[in-house]
Amino acid sequence: MSKSFTRTLGGMAVGLLALSSCKKTEDLTITSVPQPSSHPITSTALSGNLKGTLLSSVGTYTMAGDVYVAKKDTLYVQKGVTVNVTNNSAFFVDGTLIAEGTAANPITFTSPLAKKGSWGGFQCDSAQAVSIKWAHINYAGGPNKTGFPRGTIRIAPKSPKQHIMVTIQDSWLLSGTDDGMSLFGGGVVVDIQRNTIGDEGLADGDAINLKSGVTGIVAYNVLWNGAGTAIKLETSPTVLYPQTNVKVYNNTIVGSGYRRGAGEPGRGISADKFAQGAIYNNLLVNDYYGLDINPVADVKNVAYGNNYFYTAVDSTRKYFYPVGSIGKAQATDIVSTSKTDKDPLFVKLSPTTDPSQGVDTNDYHLQAGSPAKGKGNPTYNADIGAYTSDDKGNKH
Repeated sequence: MSKSFTRTLGGMAVGLLALSSCKKTEDLTITSVPQPSSHPITSTALSGNLKGTLLSSVGTYTMAGDVYVAKKDTLYVQKGVTVNVTNNSAFFVDGTLIAEGTAANPITFTSPLAKKGSWGGFQCDSAQAVSIKWAHINYAGGPNKTGFPRGTIRIAPKSPKQHIMVTIQDSWLLSGTDDGMSLFGGGVVVDIQRNTIGDEGLADGDAINLKSGVTGIVAYNVLWNGAGTAIKLETSPTVLYPQTNVKVYNNTIVGSGYRRGAGEPGRGISADKFAQGAIYNNLLVNDYYGLDINPVADVKNVAYGNNYFYTAVDSTRKYFYPVGSIGKAQATDIVSTSKTDKDPLFVKLSPTTDPSQGVDTNDYHLQAGSPAKGKGNPTYNADIGAYTSDDKGNKH
């Protein structure tokens, strides 16, 4: 069963998803999310074809082999469940995945090895819908059959006509070996809010990589110590339509882009090949490159402003808008000229350029008197960064 919509989707206004630069909001048809399954999964050993509900009452499951969710099936994960994944296993989802914890009882997907690349993450190329809320997803990115690391959450539908709603909220993605999120395709609509994404990638890997026509919003996320770019928007250089078109606002991005090296440093935010977007109220601190508006982006339809740039690393200050970018500081931006100028006044910020060993001891909440307060574009929020004075910001 499916339903069409022009104004609402799963209780969320399309206004969250349609960008100001869009000339027309296209009607989408997606598969309705089914109701919770009556099929409880009580065996604690997981592998093979799976549908039904992982139960809070069972608590801890062990996944020793790949799990497959078929096209017409749904896998639910209740609050408080822990899944320990071994043997480089992965979730392959052609159906629907709903893993929704709570602040008091989050879900955990992890590896007992507690090291990067221990398991294969969520490979959801042909999924019908994905909703992940209040979940810890740690140490993913284990290699595929050809030896390449996998993104922690990957969605790239094989059919351009397939529409997939992807909701990832209030979750933690930590210490993967490649992209935290690789979400590709003109039918992919994203709602990525209030997550903490840290220490993603080895020598490469982006935190949020959106390509090939993705639309939606990326807001109130904290992204730190990424190997590559924290938030990347890109459309295929050969298939120009549909265009990637995303609102990126009120994210706090710290220490991104160093591990990829000086030859191709990572960006805080990148609007690349024929992408559109609205980029406002982001707080970029100690990143190798800041905001890159590439000349090959759809620059007439990339709007930006009210972004905050600060670094304690003198050599990278000239890269707030990097060489080769057509982006330039806006009158509404806050641009630091030295490490003692316009300090954002985080509760705690390490003097090193970025966190190490996958452990972040910083606290990116804003102290009283922070220059980021009250300087945002009010269309999105009065403040700049992920931690705002109202109740809309990051909850971690």
